Amino acid sequence: MSEIKPIYKSDNKPMSVAVFVSGSGTNLVALYEEQRKLERSGEKNYGRVDLVFTNDPNCKGVERAREFGIPVLSLASKSYFDILQKSLDDELTRDYYDGAVITLIEEISKPDLVVLAGYRRRLSGLFISMYENRIVNLYPGDITKPYLVRGVEASIQALRAGEKTIKCTVYIQKEEERFGPAIVQSQPISLEGFEEEDIEKIQEKIRKEGEWQIFPFAVHHLIAKGRVGIDGENNIYVDGVRMPKGGYQ
Repeated sequence: MSEIKPIYKSDNKPMSVAVFVSGSGTNLVALYEEQRKLERSGEKNYGRVDLVFTNDPNCKGVERAREFGIPVLSLASKSYFDILQKSLDDELTRDYYDGAVITLIEEISKPDLVVLAGYRRRLSGLFISMYENRIVNLYPGDITKPYLVRGVEASIQALRAGEKTIKCTVYIQKEEERFGPAIVQSQPISLEGFEEEDIEKIQEKIRKEGEWQIFPFAVHHLIAKGRVGIDGENNIYVDGVRMPKGGYQ
């Protein structure tokens, strides 16, 4: 059996977290509120958001971070690529951009974990290699389902597949994989009574009952406490027990 390596080795102090945002920052709020709750309780092992990075300096997530007093770093991706006269999907320029991002964040903090909280830039292999197995992302659906396709909301796909419930998933970001190994999934969230035109209501329900529950749980109560490990075959372990494909349920 391959060696199981912890994503973070708990040593009775907060785990340094860098949160990446491009949008509203609601998952940043959920992460930070749980952090403050744990700080007030006297907890020693939790994720401490030491900085927020954004590729969109005008996004709502930046406002939220500043309200919390969290240092914000930004590098506008559109402007960066425009100046170089490159497509936003140019792979070499993506490496240059992410190299600049790494330099920025490493000058401020040496993050133990990078959390993608609605970050709308595909990471380069350079970035993923730098923080291998220490980048977590969230998908508002069950990444184990075979019907998933790009470009369609997870909840819409679930409805079209006749699903009565949906789960959301926290997973490790991997290079050249849409979804890396799952760490944890939410409890099933009912889709009963919803149609495709109810997408905004469904999304809000998934955020409240799923995303805002499992993201703080994964970061603060699993990873920061040293409970999550990964082996050479990308199998996830929680408390030394190998998890099923969907992760901790």
